[in-house]
Amino acid sequence: MSELKAELSQSSESLAERLRRQSQEILELWEKRVREVVPASRALDQLSLRNSIPLILDTLASALEGGGSREEPKIEIARVHGEERATRPRYSIEQVILEYRVLRRTIFDVLSPGTVIDESSRAAIIDTIEVGIAEAATAFANYQYRLREQFISALAHDLRTPLTAATASAQLILRQPEKIDLTQRLSARIVDSIARTERMIEDLLDSNLVRTGGVLPLELDRSDLRVVIRTCLEETVTAVGDRFEFDCPDLPIVGYWDTRYLKRAIENVLVNGVKYGEANRPVRVTVKTTAQNVSILIHNEGPPIGNAELETIFDPFQRVDKLKTVGKVGWGIGLSLVKGVCEAHGGTISVDSHLATGTTFILTVPLDPRAHVAKEAKAAKAAKAAKAA
Repeated sequence: MSELKAELSQSSESLAERLRRQSQEILELWEKRVREVVPASRALDQLSLRNSIPLILDTLASALEGGGSREEPKIEIARVHGEERATRPRYSIEQVILEYRVLRRTIFDVLSPGTVIDESSRAAIIDTIEVGIAEAATAFANYQYRLREQFISALAHDLRTPLTAATASAQLILRQPEKIDLTQRLSARIVDSIARTERMIEDLLDSNLVRTGGVLPLELDRSDLRVVIRTCLEETVTAVGDRFEFDCPDLPIVGYWDTRYLKRAIENVLVNGVKYGEANRPVRVTVKTTAQNVSILIHNEGPPIGNAELETIFDPFQRVDKLKTVGKVGWGIGLSLVKGVCEAHGGTISVDSHLATGTTFILTVPLDPRAHVAKEAKAAKAAKAAKAA
């Protein structure tokens, strides 16, 4: 019996060593498989995708070195993995669980050839992955719950402002209906407050559509981008004051865009520039064109965006999670919607932020995105039909 235990122990140690030696092979095969079956993973770079998986493999190797102990392994690092995934757009708890199941299958596929995995070691591998699933899924769910509670609170705060203004104006009209000039001014304020509320709700619905992998329903029309930007600036001035400078090109910039969505994207970045930029400095808008694309650059001076925040600034609800620490009110969907609008047009958004030069958001869209939009709409329709079937 003692000889059998020694043999099993030696086998476990050998398996642990092999796991450490072939961890890179496991990671590469796992990454390949995950990108094939987990749609949200395709938007992540290699470092973000692998996240804590190397540490989980190291924990598993330690468990195997212990002779395949049946004590429940400690995989707190899986909580970090689950919470990080909760911040990523289009990830669901089902996709997080699938990542771990793919990892379990990959470990067995890589280690099994030429090696006999005894029952104790097999159980240790399965137990470690199952605990990882439980920890990651719990962290994902808890983060989503906290985020939802904070989001509801922030949204209620933002909605209260225009609704309160509309209510106060209506009450003044009721008290002094004979004052025609006053009634007209207050009526205009009510209309503006209701329009702001509608825009908030539209942003919420569209941002959620983008977050869950949907396609924005663009309606492309031929227009001059200079007119689009001027109109957007005029409407934004009403809400935040005249803080803008527009370096308007001399010649028309004609293309095919959904001007309603494009205006909302530009407005979100303009408001962001006023909110976080230097109070006494302007927010500048410039336009650059190439043969195929046009870029809208929106620049504000002031404190730069930190490197850590730059990595997730376009993910939905990121502002919500930082409200208490930075003291700025916002519910974190504006920039994710801007990204969704740019990508729906076949374009991109980027940000450049430094202490010396300030922050510049760059919205780039094709001059003629009609082929891209038609292709995306066709793909969305096919996916919807496949899901229904």
